Amino acid sequence: MRPFLLATVFLIAGLMTGDGLANDSVIVRVADGDSAYRQRLGQHFGHLPRDRKRGEFVLVVDNDDWRWLQANGYDARFDVVLSAQLRSELVRTIPGFSCYNTVEETDAFIDAQVLAYPGLAATIDIGDSWEKISPTGVGGDLPGYDLRLLKITNSAIIADKPRMFVMTGLHAREYAPVQLNLKFAEWLLTNYGTDAEATWLVDHNEFHLLLQANPDGRKIAEGGLSQRKNRHYFNTCVGTDVGVDLNRNFPFYWNMVAGGSSGAMCDETYRGPFAGSEPETIAIDAYVAALFPDTRAGDENSLTEPAADTTRGQFFDIHSWGGLVLYPWGVTVAASGNNAAFKANGRRLAWFNSYYPEAAAALYATDGSSLDNSYGKLGVPAISFELGNMYFESCAEFENSILPNNLNALRYAARVLERPYRLPAGPDAYAATATPTTVMIGAPVVITLTASDARFSQVNGSEPIQSIASAIVTVDRLPWDSLAVSQPVFASDGNFDSSTESLTATLATAGLAPGRHIAFVQATDASAAAGAPAAVFFIVEDALFVDGFEGPR
Repeated sequence: MRPFLLATVFLIAGLMTGDGLANDSVIVRVADGDSAYRQRLGQHFGHLPRDRKRGEFVLVVDNDDWRWLQANGYDARFDVVLSAQLRSELVRTIPGFSCYNTVEETDAFIDAQVLAYPGLAATIDIGDSWEKISPTGVGGDLPGYDLRLLKITNSAIIADKPRMFVMTGLHAREYAPVQLNLKFAEWLLTNYGTDAEATWLVDHNEFHLLLQANPDGRKIAEGGLSQRKNRHYFNTCVGTDVGVDLNRNFPFYWNMVAGGSSGAMCDETYRGPFAGSEPETIAIDAYVAALFPDTRAGDENSLTEPAADTTRGQFFDIHSWGGLVLYPWGVTVAASGNNAAFKANGRRLAWFNSYYPEAAAALYATDGSSLDNSYGKLGVPAISFELGNMYFESCAEFENSILPNNLNALRYAARVLERPYRLPAGPDAYAATATPTTVMIGAPVVITLTASDARFSQVNGSEPIQSIASAIVTVDRLPWDSLAVSQPVFASDGNFDSSTESLTATLATAGLAPGRHIAFVQATDASAAAGAPAAVFFIVEDALFVDGFEGPR
């Protein structure tokens, strides 16, 4: 037998015991099946990452999971390579993952941002974890935590701003989402004042970032354990079986879909004893309800009542893993009242992260989820990313792929907060430059950029692509501001006749005050859909410098 094959046999033998798997978790592959087959798998595992090329689900299983698969007739086979990778990652704790913050390090990060950017960053305590409110000796064996949210906006600009809520860490073992959220905050703050996009986003929007939504569970997962739920103790479950699946505990359609969650306390998808039974869920639900007005005017329980297309803001709940962009519904495969807008938004976001956009129930139904709860109760566009390829994602994968691609997706999402049900259907304007960057009053500034209606993922259905029809530029006011004065932008080749166009605008600066200004360019396609704007800084100077001497002002 060749050495590689012999090593493989020994590896598999090392993962097995006489009656199943060793104590360590391993990764198996299970063939796809019909909807009932998927629903049973989804209820048991709470998550079904899918390898579309092979038509298989890729699952992390332990001894009990292995026995369950065998007892229920699922033909599971080991993935030796992924199992070895999983084992190499799990032998380390969070400090071994140099790119991921612990709960305490996350709190320290929040404090540091508030200290460094007092006019832009603030922290809000939205509630307590289960361990914090539980008496010692009744399962409350940890001190617990505050649920601390980082709010980012320019507090000097008082206005009714669109809001973006981004939640991560709801499932404790999912390392990458928390760090993505943290890096999004870092990008907004460190680039404020130097990058035109970050500056206008912070000036004219509010970002409410809940980095650690399940800190009790996260402390367990930081030891390399596969803790999904919070730590609500019921005196029956042990180890990582303790707790409630917070993403099955939200009030909207709680326990209303067969197989959408579990009523067994030790299951991964245990929904809790009643809707909103968990302090974490209560706190999140209340905070989100205070952020977003209800724009679904009809019956809340209706699954077809649309939200107004003038709705502002977006809700994000980011998870691992599977490479997906998900949108409502999770409780049914029937289309929501805003399904066309969700598809356009999902396909825009998927263009940036190269994930697969689909409705959350496409694989299997879930009930009591944050996604359906936010959209169903309030009408706010609700999106979930499933990041990467593992719960305990390697730092190399996170830093080289997950972070840059999904940071770009979040940046796009932030640019359409004013009208998230409309703007994604329009052309995306980007890569704006100003030439020269500094001019004398009265001299022109030339703005160049690209606008494209083609930046959609087309891997799951297709999104209509139109030609660019027109574009405008405004100075110091966003294009949708009623007081904005617009100037025309032209196709660089002289004709608006393509779905992607190079654009040029010549800005007159007479009448502008000395100092830095920001130009916004927004393009519209042939269907009359306007899209996300691009932004660029330029400076107007009112003094001449001749031979090193400053002239009269």
